Amino acid sequence: MKIARHWKRAAVRINGSKGKPMDAVAWGWSANDPAEAETRAAESVQRLATRLVSGERFPDSYGYPDRPAREEIIREITGEDGELTAFISRNSYGSLVLNTARLMFIDIDVTPHQHGLLDLVMSIFGRPKPDAFENALEQIRRVAAGLPQYSFRVYRTAAGFRLMVVNKRIDPVGEESKMLLKSFGSDALYQRLCTLQESFRARLTPKHWRCRCESPRGRWPFDSAGEEARYRNWELDYKARSAAFATCSFVTDIGTERPFSEFRELITLHDRETRSDSRLPLA
Repeated sequence: MKIARHWKRAAVRINGSKGKPMDAVAWGWSANDPAEAETRAAESVQRLATRLVSGERFPDSYGYPDRPAREEIIREITGEDGELTAFISRNSYGSLVLNTARLMFIDIDVTPHQHGLLDLVMSIFGRPKPDAFENALEQIRRVAAGLPQYSFRVYRTAAGFRLMVVNKRIDPVGEESKMLLKSFGSDALYQRLCTLQESFRARLTPKHWRCRCESPRGRWPFDSAGEEARYRNWELDYKARSAAFATCSFVTDIGTERPFSEFRELITLHDRETRSDSRLPLA
């Protein structure tokens, strides 16, 4: 599992492919050594400068193969053996995220049903309109029935469902993980992120726009004390507004095996922070 406790920023002034001056900016990271983060930043900015001078486009910003997400580490969680098993970070738009080394999360997006002529005809004859979320849940049950060696906890989210594999340790970069994500039709970007970050991710707190909170100003690590102060004030407003919402809602258990004892603390933490038993509106 990749964890970045230290980040350093590097910038160089270059002449672009059309001779126009521009800044190339890159970040470097390290799990434990600020100097290593600084070295990586210097190397990254030189690679980026070379790329831009030659006229190539900026690289894809969603998930880099050589670094984890640039997120503030809020809490680290270790097992009885002292190994890091999970950590909580704050993502780029301000939500808290649980990152786990072996407790698998599967995100499933559901496309809301678009009402059309068939629905009109069905309503005339008194037949209920199909519900996309009910159909998706039935599909989840069918897939899970074909995988009896696994036990799942199923949660409803604002945009779909979240599954938790509770009876088996799963390697985020292994073939078993890829098989499970593909079997349930998990979002392709989520699949990629699990591989790149070498961990599974589950958002613990609501998305700010769903609870009518403005976007955070600034991003960690902060450029100045003033920027951090503004961000911390935003956090207070976000926390107050998000208190009226849940991130997911527990639906059901699937499977016969009980959760691993080592997962129980993480499951309790997840359910508490997401307010999965609160019946609050989902955000």
